[in-house]
Amino acid sequence: MKRMTAKFFFNFFLIFACVYLYRSEAAAQLPSLITSKQNKNDSSSIENILKHSMFVKVFISKSKIFVGEPVMALYKFYTSVSGQAVVLKQPEFTGCSVKELNFGDAAETETINGETYTVYIVRKVQLTPVQPGALDIGVATVINHVEIPDAQDFTSDKYDITSSNTATSVDVLSLPEKDKPANFYGIAGMFSITASVEENKIPVDENDHLIITIQGAGNLDALNKPEIIWPAGTEHFDGNDSQHIDQNNFPISGNRIFDIPFIGKKEGRIEIPPVSFSYFNTTSKSYETIKTDSIPITFTKALAKNKQYTGVVNYDISNRKYLWIVGAIAITVALIGFISYRKNKIQLQKKLAMQPSVTPAPIFEPVIQFKFKTDFSRYWNDLQSLTEPKLFFSKAKELLMTAVSEKTDSHHHSESFLIAELKQKASASLCKKTFLLLELCDEKIYAPFKTESDLQFYFNEVKQTIEELQAET
Repeated sequence: MKRMTAKFFFNFFLIFACVYLYRSEAAAQLPSLITSKQNKNDSSSIENILKHSMFVKVFISKSKIFVGEPVMALYKFYTSVSGQAVVLKQPEFTGCSVKELNFGDAAETETINGETYTVYIVRKVQLTPVQPGALDIGVATVINHVEIPDAQDFTSDKYDITSSNTATSVDVLSLPEKDKPANFYGIAGMFSITASVEENKIPVDENDHLIITIQGAGNLDALNKPEIIWPAGTEHFDGNDSQHIDQNNFPISGNRIFDIPFIGKKEGRIEIPPVSFSYFNTTSKSYETIKTDSIPITFTKALAKNKQYTGVVNYDISNRKYLWIVGAIAITVALIGFISYRKNKIQLQKKLAMQPSVTPAPIFEPVIQFKFKTDFSRYWNDLQSLTEPKLFFSKAKELLMTAVSEKTDSHHHSESFLIAELKQKASASLCKKTFLLLELCDEKIYAPFKTESDLQFYFNEVKQTIEELQAET
C-alpha cells in the first residue's frame, strides 16, 4: 500500500513539473511582459510594451517626382511577439492612378537595433500622379490579437493592439515647359517604339494591318494611339489595341500594341512615314521623341472577282430532278404573302375612308441612346464557386468596379474618382454600401493573414448591390 501511494505521488509530481515547465517556456517568449504579478495586473503597462513590439512602416521609392512619373509605396507590418494580425484598414489614394504590384504572402524576418521582427507585406502599389502638389501616401492600419499566458495561475490575458504607419507625402513637380514637344500628352517613363505591316506587297482593296508597339516602363494605361500620317492612295479604319504588362516589378513594364487596318486604293508603291512618340524621360529628366522606321508597301493589281472565289467548293447535286420542288414551294409562299398583303390593304383603305380627314400633327421622335449593360448573371455561378477568399474578393471587386463604371459612364481607373462620380448619380445609401463593399474587398485581398469569411453572405451582398446599381435610374 505504501509503495502504491509513493508511486501515485511520484507520477502526480512528474505531471505537475512537466506542465509547469511547459507554461514557463511559453511565458519565456515574452520575458519583458511576464515578470511578476504586479506587472500582469498593470494592463496599461503591458499594452504599452506590446505597442512598442509592433509597428507599420511605409517605404516609398522617391520623395520627389514629376507629374506622370510612377512611384512605389510598400507597406510592411513588423511584430516581435506572436499573435493573430488582421489588416483593419487599407490605405486610400487621391490625385493619382493606382496599380497593384504583386508580392509574396510568406513572412520574412528583420533585425532592428538587435530586436528580431517577423515582417509581413500589407500592400504594394504603383502610384502615378495626375497633378502637381503633395501626393498623400495613405495610412494602413493593422490590429494584432495577442494572448499573454501566466505561468503562475495557468490563465491568459487577451490584448488587441492597433498599429498604423506615419502619414507621409511625395512632392509632385510640374513637368517643365521648356523643350516640351508639340505632340506630348503627359506620358513619363522609359519607352521604345516599333512599327510594321502584315504584308509589304498586297493587292488593291485587300486588308492590310499597321502594327505599332510601344514598349517600356511607366503608366502604360495612359498611352494613346500615336498620330499616323497616311499617304495618298490609302484608306484606314478604326483599329483596336491590347496591353500586356508585368506587375511583378517596379516600375510596371510591358507594351501596348495598336492594330490599324488599311487598304490601298490604287496600284503603285507608297511609304508610310515614321511614326513618332514623345515622352518625358524620368531618368534624364528631359523630353524625348522616338520614331519608327518608314515602311514601304507595294499595291499590286486588284484581284479579279472570279479569282476571289477560287477557294469556294462547288458541289454537284445528283438529285437535280427534285430541285423543281424547291422552286414550287418558294412561288407558293410568295403568292400567299401577296394575297394576304392585298387583303389587308383593302381593309385598311375602307377604314380610312370612314374617318374624317384631318391634317396629322408633326411627330418628333426623341433620339434614343442605348447604354451597354453587362449581363452579370453569367458571372454569379463562377463567383459563388470560388472558395479561396482572396480569389473570391478579387473577382467580386472586379465585378463591382465594372458596375460602378457603367453606372457613372466613366472610364476612370481610380476608385476615389468613381466613388465621387457615383455620388452624383446614385442614392446616398447605395453609394455608402458600394464604398464599404469595395473597402472590404481591399481588406480581404491584401491582408497578409488568412481570415475566415462567410463567402455566401458576401456573395449575396455583392449580387444585390450590383443589381441595385443597374436598377437605379
